[in-house]
Amino acid sequence: MSDVLRAGIIGLGVGKAHAKGYTTSTDADLVAVCDTNAERLQQFADEWNVPERYNDIAMMLNDAKLDMVSICLPNALHAQYSIAALEAGINVVCEKPMAVNTQEARAMVEAAKRTGKKLMMCYNYRFRSDAQWMRQMITSGQLGTIFHVQVSWRRETGIPGWGLFGSKAASGGGALIDLGVHVIDLALWLMDFPVVQTVSAQTRSLFGPFGRKTWGRVPGQKIEGGFDVDDGAVGFMRLGNGASMAMNITWAEHGQPQEDAYRVEVQGTEGTAVLNVRNYKNDDSLRFYTEMAGQPVTVIPGLRFDGPQGHEALIIDLAKSIRNRTEPGTSGEQGLVAVEILEALYESSEKRREVVFGSR
Repeated sequence: MSDVLRAGIIGLGVGKAHAKGYTTSTDADLVAVCDTNAERLQQFADEWNVPERYNDIAMMLNDAKLDMVSICLPNALHAQYSIAALEAGINVVCEKPMAVNTQEARAMVEAAKRTGKKLMMCYNYRFRSDAQWMRQMITSGQLGTIFHVQVSWRRETGIPGWGLFGSKAASGGGALIDLGVHVIDLALWLMDFPVVQTVSAQTRSLFGPFGRKTWGRVPGQKIEGGFDVDDGAVGFMRLGNGASMAMNITWAEHGQPQEDAYRVEVQGTEGTAVLNVRNYKNDDSLRFYTEMAGQPVTVIPGLRFDGPQGHEALIIDLAKSIRNRTEPGTSGEQGLVAVEILEALYESSEKRREVVFGSR
């Protein structure tokens, strides 16, 4: 494949984050965007100098002659339009979570195999310098044998006050499926995807139903359309590599005002690596704890973030994989694993018991 890829974006909410990757990639050209909001469509299409503009998804998939497309729609629409794009002969980058249940996620993977097109997941936090460094430390054996992982994403006031985040029908869940999917994926990716054996979880909904701790709203101002999802969850997993994983996810809790931080701590026999990103910043996000000359030491890596990061780096990487006919770094199969885990965690919470993974 020698020509630059014709790329498109469907959904210009989170889709805005994909645009920079397309506009800076040497392998892709953003030629078409689609959104039902006419004002937003014109605003961003003008900003990015996109020539083809659609308010109908089917028309864009049929007429735009795309090589790749980002699906940035509400969760419940991911499967429908990813499959439609794949069947139209278009490689797909799907926002997380891949789907609202495993049945839909499997159908997406099957569609990619059937059509021979790539299905790629938007796990943008893998594409940060700190996460890349941490993975290199772990896969090179610097931590020794991994025995425990702690993951969390905790917001003090962070319930989304817009869109369909509060609707289970549209989103599949709340904080766990929105934030938990990222740190679960990061932890499994850092360890080269060990088998998950059992999961246990408890979800809660204590703030959202009462309009508390919601972004952009005064306390008590309830979200239109109701709120029937979780705003917090804790969980525990046993992994096939002998390690365990504990999880704490919150959209809302009493804590440091405006705190919004995700954390992945990987403990090994030779050292512990901690990734702690606060309020989406790059500074001071890494620690490595080990021993030297018989004494405990703390290593603070001095990383550079001067290249493409996050969504931009992800889109550049995936476009290159299509051009070079190589396997993408974030595959549909990995997205399916995350959906299976999320579904099992919700099942465990509902049934109030541990779930043996793969036996459901």
